[in-house]
Amino acid sequence: MTTPESSRETRRTEGRRVHGRSARIVSRVLTTTAEELGRIGYAALRVEDVAALSGVNKTTIYRRWPTKVDLIVAAIEEFSRPPDVPESSSLREDLLWLLHGLVARSTSPIGRGVIRMIQLERSHPDVDLVVQRMGTEHLRVRREVIERAISRGELPAGTNVDLIVELIFSPVAKRILIAGQTTPPEFMEAAVDVVLAGAKSGAAVWPPKSRVELVRDPLPAVRARNRRLAR
Repeated sequence: MTTPESSRETRRTEGRRVHGRSARIVSRVLTTTAEELGRIGYAALRVEDVAALSGVNKTTIYRRWPTKVDLIVAAIEEFSRPPDVPESSSLREDLLWLLHGLVARSTSPIGRGVIRMIQLERSHPDVDLVVQRMGTEHLRVRREVIERAISRGELPAGTNVDLIVELIFSPVAKRILIAGQTTPPEFMEAAVDVVLAGAKSGAAVWPPKSRVELVRDPLPAVRARNRRLAR
């Protein structure tokens, strides 16, 4: 379906930068795509239907997103990308910022629809590709927050970054994706506080140094003990 508005904006949406009315058209297309993903899934989604529902010329959509996969990737990235974490001196605040963003996106109407689509169609190669791509981006941001904390001395050197990421984010993701439970702020705060208390004590320096040293070379200690006994 072609409207006068979409016809005038066709050439303006060809570039990567969009402003004003062009930006609104892009937003409308991506919102419609995400809503349709949640409603009918990836396999049944058609670009022609997205064009009709968003009131944008189909050729405008194909100029910016040449394939259906490109459109799907853009829509999911638009509503799933991790937020920019403001620079701070508190790892606790940074982690809570990320967790609140995760919950807000995942529990919005569009977020719930996209999650449902992913759960039903994860075996589709295109869907799996998008999920892996977004997972990599979220992991990058989470790791960066923890690495900053280590570099400023908030966590001990040698802290296992991936272990902290897993312990902080997995319980919340499980509640959202598997159990379908709400995640109140108190739960997130308690999860962060428990993990950071252990990490700051050195429990997340993994593997522990004492075990590494024991496995690496136990003979000097044994020989020293034998010398003492022989005296």
